[in-house]
Amino acid sequence: MCLVCADGKPVFALELQGWIGQHSRLVWVQDQGDGSDTFGQGKNLALYGYDSLDGKGERQLVKGVGNFFKPLFTPDGTQVIYSDRRAREMYLLDWESGKVEKLGSGVAVAVWEGAETGFFLKSKPLWVYYFSGRQPENKYGTAQPLYRFPLGSPKKKELVWDKTNMAWSNVQLSRDGEILGGLFPWPHGGILQTDSKAFTRLGRGCWTSLSPDNSKLLWIFDGLHRNVQIHDIRSSESWKVNINSAPGIGGFEVYHPRWSNHPRYFVMTGPYEKGDGGNRIGGGGDKVEVYVGRLDENARAVEDWLKITRNSRADFYPDLWVEGGGAASLKDALPRVSEVTPLLKWPEDDKSLIYVWEDMMAANQLPANSPIGFYQCNLNLRGRALFTRDLGFNATGGWGETGDAGEKIGQALLTSKQAGVELLITPEKAQDARFFSLQSKEKKGLSFIQENGTLIVENSPANGEIQRLEWPAIFIAGKPVHLALGLKAGQAELFKNGKSLGTKAFTFDFVNNPIGVMTLGDAAGVWAGVLSQVAVYDQPLAAEQVQKHSQYSFAKESSKQPVETLVLDAELLETTDIPSPDAIGAYSRALVVNSYAVKKVIAGTYSEEKVVLAEWAVLDRQIVKNYQDSGGIERLVLEKFDDHPELEGERQMMDIFEPDLTMYYRVK
Repeated sequence: MCLVCADGKPVFALELQGWIGQHSRLVWVQDQGDGSDTFGQGKNLALYGYDSLDGKGERQLVKGVGNFFKPLFTPDGTQVIYSDRRAREMYLLDWESGKVEKLGSGVAVAVWEGAETGFFLKSKPLWVYYFSGRQPENKYGTAQPLYRFPLGSPKKKELVWDKTNMAWSNVQLSRDGEILGGLFPWPHGGILQTDSKAFTRLGRGCWTSLSPDNSKLLWIFDGLHRNVQIHDIRSSESWKVNINSAPGIGGFEVYHPRWSNHPRYFVMTGPYEKGDGGNRIGGGGDKVEVYVGRLDENARAVEDWLKITRNSRADFYPDLWVEGGGAASLKDALPRVSEVTPLLKWPEDDKSLIYVWEDMMAANQLPANSPIGFYQCNLNLRGRALFTRDLGFNATGGWGETGDAGEKIGQALLTSKQAGVELLITPEKAQDARFFSLQSKEKKGLSFIQENGTLIVENSPANGEIQRLEWPAIFIAGKPVHLALGLKAGQAELFKNGKSLGTKAFTFDFVNNPIGVMTLGDAAGVWAGVLSQVAVYDQPLAAEQVQKHSQYSFAKESSKQPVETLVLDAELLETTDIPSPDAIGAYSRALVVNSYAVKKVIAGTYSEEKVVLAEWAVLDRQIVKNYQDSGGIERLVLEKFDDHPELEGERQMMDIFEPDLTMYYRVK
């Protein structure tokens, strides 16, 4: 039940009207069961909403229960589009009359108002964006292509995107329709240029949301489920905004964050405090309510909060409409273009590319005209491998898997019968281990090996003797080196830091030794070091290309800025429960946030009596933290959490609440 004033109007409706200052409407999905259907997959849901002016309070908009998924307002606020996710059907609800119209098969995820059309009778078409078909899907994403159709003509569908999977959470467009934001798929947040279909990856996380004006800001919800990282698409600037500070949230997780049609207002649900520390989002609970936040005029912080719903049911998937919101803009919504123009490009020429991984935040994408067609190149961390603060791949204690990239590479090399391999490598120490390989599933093929300072390129064929080439004085511990190897016509040519070290006789038979697996690092986890700018080509690179690529690598290396390291002797104080691997859903890694009592500052500056830090608890779905091993004083090597952008989007658990302390990340 909602609170009621003397005049009979609901308190929260009056609050919203006065707080925003404009007629507003809210729609959401309410769980009629145990409150745990956070992802809207079940059939015990109801569609709810309220109007700030009609005096009816929160009310059920459509009779009965079933699967009501992701309700969306039309731009004028007069209609709501919602879906039955289980039946894959879309519906249109008229707010005033309650009339429901069936739109057809699919699941609606966005509504966008196009530019005016017509000469005598000008009108703006309304486009419904939806996932179509019954391809594989789960609560995190779908393999269904994204289509759109004009409202009123569902059969006039247009294909928008089918190059990658996408996520169910917020798909939104800028006011001018130039940018579409989303997850391509989870956890890769980014934007699609709607005209050129060019995709840009901006970060990792969930629940992306795009500013509804033309400021071109995309936020990505973090793995802590407490903050959004806002990315300015035009200037490449980004900043963090905390969104779990609303009164009543109590420091717990929040979910379903979504920009409204007004760029100053957004909605979310919370607090999620039911269940175990591993995944409280999935626990839901009857305390989960809808909140509205008001951003400042630059979208740098939340100015104020308003709790909207007050009931004994879990409320999910809210959408807010504000009258006049479609004409509002953020203060700094004028175009901001970075004045920095890159002098170099990597790769300089992508016509022969068959795999590319620059770093974890790069697009890492092959164009449609590549030898293998459009392809997103991924790198999956295994063992204790991690990404670095500079976004590279640290294979220490683990290795990197590349999915089906090895098979696609093998098919391309089977045709070209020649190859080029390029990478930037920084070995951690003198060691004897493989750091890169292109092999068959029987572990036969091409391997790059570090033997102390010497590079070994090894050909281990399915039939025949092993062939090894050696180049001494290549590696120095802690020092990056750019390597490019070309294989062609029975010879191999190696380039170190852009300079050729000559050719050597070397024959690799790509026909009788088909490649099927590519591995970064050593599959036994014994090579320690960092890799980035990894590329495979279906032919050797020309000398001038290698030189430019090497210049790019070291220009990028020189731009890296050091951060302050804090070394403390400290004792474990308060802990967050370590989740079981099965409790973190689709995530394979998780950090826990703990506090330690500071005993002594060894290096750096720190004046507080205790320190709050995030440390790894689960890696590659294996528990790597044990509090029983943390007794007594420990030596902590720390860096500020905000200095580690690679952690954006990683699952983070936090059962402690210390809002006044800076959070650190445990490096060692």
